[in-house]
Amino acid sequence: MAVDAIIFDFDGTIIDTESADFNAWKAVFDRHELALTLDLWRQRVGRVVHAGAQGVFMPDQYFAAVKGYPLSAEELRAQEEHYMRLCNEQPVLEGVREMLAAAKAAGVGLAIASNSDRAWVEHWARQHDVWEYFTCVFTREDVPNAKPAPDMYLAAAACLGVPPERCVAIEDSPTGMQAVIAAGIRCIAVPNWLTEHLERPSGVALTLTSLAELPFEVLRARF
Repeated sequence: MAVDAIIFDFDGTIIDTESADFNAWKAVFDRHELALTLDLWRQRVGRVVHAGAQGVFMPDQYFAAVKGYPLSAEELRAQEEHYMRLCNEQPVLEGVREMLAAAKAAGVGLAIASNSDRAWVEHWARQHDVWEYFTCVFTREDVPNAKPAPDMYLAAAACLGVPPERCVAIEDSPTGMQAVIAAGIRCIAVPNWLTEHLERPSGVALTLTSLAELPFEVLRARF
């Protein structure tokens, strides 16, 4: 089956904002002598993160519950500023630019499907000069159900005018992989150090340590 479109997750797949998020919160926890474990953090990766989110690890709420007092407004503001500085230092992940450039040159459709909000995705994609590659961008604001539901991926495929079975999607988290597979799209998993030990759903077509391992022409030949 040909590859007529590639749909990218954003956080952890195009830019590693996930490590920045963890490290900024870990600095806060360390100052208060509270452990922030990867097991806790993995309950957050790939999920929709906002106040009131269900089943998602929220560091500020966990901190208050364990320590018995909340973080101050000043500490929360400093944590957010630290997070943004760390995000600003992150490069586009290895192999992504090459894949985007080659796919665009070959006339393959490109889209983003992200559980983050549109302002976040657009800000960082523009800053790193990759926004213009994407014909379609869908975020949690654009569909009834975020990942792991398939809505976002089905919407991206429809926007590109490509049947799901002729798309490939690239994801780093099991939550996103579940969404891809549920949409009937072939899934390439590129987990990072935060997600590499999480169980991936059956049906993942290929697992890589970096997108640089899979040049575009090899992807097209393999899929």
